[in-house]
Amino acid sequence: MFQGGKRGFMKGTHLSLEDRKFIQRSLEEEKSKAQIGKELGKSPSTISKEVKLHRKLKPKRTYGRDIGYFCANKDQYGRCLNCKIACEHFEDRICKRRERIGVCNKCPKMYNCYLDRYFYQAATAHKEYLYTLSDSREGVNLTTPQMIVMAETIGPLLKRGQSVYQIIENHPELGICVKTLYTYIESGIFKDYGIDNFSLRRQVSMKKQKVLKPRKQPACYDGHKYEDFIEFRKMHPDTPATEMDTVYNDSEGPYIQTFIFENAPVMIGFLHEDKTSASMAGTLDLMQERLGEDYYKIFSLIVTDRGSEFEKVDLFEINQETGELRTNIFYCDPQQPAQKPHVENNHNYVRDIIPNGKNLKNLTQNDLDLMFSHINSTPRESLNGKTPYEVFAFFYGEELLKKLNVSKIDKDAVTLMPYLLNIK
Repeated sequence: MFQGGKRGFMKGTHLSLEDRKFIQRSLEEEKSKAQIGKELGKSPSTISKEVKLHRKLKPKRTYGRDIGYFCANKDQYGRCLNCKIACEHFEDRICKRRERIGVCNKCPKMYNCYLDRYFYQAATAHKEYLYTLSDSREGVNLTTPQMIVMAETIGPLLKRGQSVYQIIENHPELGICVKTLYTYIESGIFKDYGIDNFSLRRQVSMKKQKVLKPRKQPACYDGHKYEDFIEFRKMHPDTPATEMDTVYNDSEGPYIQTFIFENAPVMIGFLHEDKTSASMAGTLDLMQERLGEDYYKIFSLIVTDRGSEFEKVDLFEINQETGELRTNIFYCDPQQPAQKPHVENNHNYVRDIIPNGKNLKNLTQNDLDLMFSHINSTPRESLNGKTPYEVFAFFYGEELLKKLNVSKIDKDAVTLMPYLLNIK
């Protein structure tokens, strides 16, 4: 275990959790890789590789800006005034601090930055390391972090017209041969990073390979099962629970992520193109950013099912920028929807407006906000004739409802039919 100060250079030793915590602290103090390596007894390249393997990308926030806003060559060419698409002159704007340190942890400009941001969290890095160490991988012999690093290396070079051979010769640290890289590209594992067969300078005639996929990391619900939820409620009886679920008509999407608040049963929903933990957890990122301290009033405790879109516990519980715990999430037992009854029952209102089998490809977030405003303005017998909107406003105030994009609908204007959203 690292105790601080200098120590001898040790080859072949693995980084411990304490080492990774020291790396995180040092990065936040803006120490160089050489200085961190010297204090840990590791080479600077080891530190650099560790950071690149385990840092997490948070993509730029465009907020409706054209792509020209993010170009380092903006205003250098005559036609840049109304730039809408990337051209041959496009280069991403560079953050000198990010390029020097490698991450954006505790950057003073972090919350006003519109560039791609990277964050290194020691606990997450160590968990990925332990998983890679303990399990032999099937399919592609790459972990997700290794795949990201490789894509970041080869992507810009392929765009410059370099051949696969040229890239492998100039970057021996990739540790693969030309044929292996061709196989990876042709099998589509870099497709999400914009790299496919069309990226290749010359397509080599090769036998079609079996499509390879990285092995999926199994979900682990230890400490987050329904029995743990019961114990948590006993210890924190005043913390209201929020139930979370997903509704969709087509397995290809779109998907509606729904929330209902236990003590003030307003339901809200968010539209997603992808049914992944990263996409669904992104809603909590949005809510934290929009609600501020009010976030903890309604999202401190979440209970949901074991769907694959919710299985990445850390993405929901941990703020990936600060590393702070923001939510406690627990999972119902398998095949036990009754353990989250409020969200299940309220979906009946959703189905009145969005029947099963209807095409939802044209559905928008504004449509969802309108639909849930009508649902939340419907009186409930269980609330003694009050609407969820009225009960929520009593507990939390109407200002918070506005932040959730929930509006009050006049009682005679409430519509619970498909024509509300022009669904046919």
